[in-house]
Amino acid sequence: MAKSPVFSVFTVCALIVAWSCDTAWAFESYKVAGVAKGDSLTVREEPFDGGKPSEWKEVGRIPADATDVLGTGRSKRVEDQRWLEVSFGTTGGWVNAKFLEGADGFPDLKGETFRCSGTEPFWGVTLGPNGGEYSTPESRTKLTTDRVQPAVGRPFPLLYRLTDANGRRLRATVSHQNWCSDGMSDYDYGFQVLLSDDDNLNEGCCVIER
Repeated sequence: MAKSPVFSVFTVCALIVAWSCDTAWAFESYKVAGVAKGDSLTVREEPFDGGKPSEWKEVGRIPADATDVLGTGRSKRVEDQRWLEVSFGTTGGWVNAKFLEGADGFPDLKGETFRCSGTEPFWGVTLGPNGGEYSTPESRTKLTTDRVQPAVGRPFPLLYRLTDANGRRLRATVSHQNWCSDGMSDYDYGFQVLLSDDDNLNEGCCVIER
C-alpha cells in the first residue's frame, strides 16, 4: 500500500528533528533536565567501558535548575549510555547525556578556542579569535587569526583566515558533525576541521577549550 503524502512529510520531519537534536548534543550549552528539584547532577571523572557510574570518581555537582552547562564537543558511549564532557563554573568532567537538554538559543562560538587534531600523519591546530598554533610531532608554528567568518545567516561553519609566522596563508573551516571520529580512540567529537594551504588539505576533529 502506498504511503500517504502526509505520512511521508511527517516521517521526513521526524528524521530531521531527530538528526538535529542528536547533533545538538555535541556543542550547545545545556540545561539540566530530569533531575528532581533540590537534587543535583553528579559530574564524574571520565567513564570507561566495563565500569559502573558508581565506580567513577565524583568531581562535582550541578544544581537541578542549572541552565549554563557548557559542552566541549567531546563525548563517548559507554555500554548503552552517552556521556558528555562538560564544564560548569570551575568544575569540569563527564555527565550522563540523558540528564541534559539544549539550552534556549544557539551559542555564538566565534569567540571560543577550538583545539583540533588529525592523524596519519599526526598534526594539531589551535584556533582562537586572535591566534593559535599549528603543530606536528617535530615542530610548532604560531598562527595569527586575521578573521573569523561564520556562514551567511548561520552560526556554522566557521571560516578562519590565518597567517603563520612565515607569512604563509591558511584557511580552517570548523563545522559541527554527528559525529567526527579521530579513528584512534573511542571518543566522538561534535566538530570537524578542514585545514588547508596552497599545497595541503588536512581533516581532523575538534573540541572547545573550556
